[in-house]
Amino acid sequence: MKGIALVLALAFFAIGILYFMGTINWFTVSGTAHQHHSTHAILAWVLALLCLIWARFQSAPSRH
Repeated sequence: MKGIALVLALAFFAIGILYFMGTINWFTVSGTAHQHHSTHAILAWVLALLCLIWARFQSAPSRH
């Protein structure tokens, strides 16, 4: 599960960068006068952070 969390974190981080640069505009209205959606980038980075926290909890020693 730790590997999945790290891969998802990397993917969300990359998607956030692409949203911030304006390269992708998924879930938004596209057009020539389209503004960058920094809120989507921030949301992707928050999801990446949550995935890193998830990976950290997966690596904690288990208690018996």
